[in-house]
Amino acid sequence: MKISGNTVTLPGVLLLILLQAACTGNPNPVESLPWIPTDLASATKLINDKCPEMIDPETRLDSVLLLPEGLSYFYTLPNKDKPGINSIAFKAFIIPEIIDNIRTNPNLEMFRDSSITMVFNYRDRNGELITEFSVKPGQYR
Repeated sequence: MKISGNTVTLPGVLLLILLQAACTGNPNPVESLPWIPTDLASATKLINDKCPEMIDPETRLDSVLLLPEGLSYFYTLPNKDKPGINSIAFKAFIIPEIIDNIRTNPNLEMFRDSSITMVFNYRDRNGELITEFSVKPGQYR
């Protein structure tokens, strides 16, 4: 997979916007919310109410599912086909960025304090699964 400039910003944008519970693209989405979510269920509802939403030119958040152990995020790469993506390289690039953002982003405190597992699902424009991976509390604590 060729990593473009747009892809490099994906992890930061991904968690900054999504895990702050706003699919708006606003650089400080929490301040623009009509109410601030106080638990995972309300954060999930708020995200789903705004989706589907383009996160960047290459990534669309389709939905979030609240699971007993955490959250599952469903993304589509609408400009990509599965055969053109090296899923191993994609995961190798994005997982460390996601973990770093979860660890250091002060707006993700609720997620850290909840010790949740976050599952990330990426599909191509045809709905074919590209990759799925989870980030567990032990990885970001």
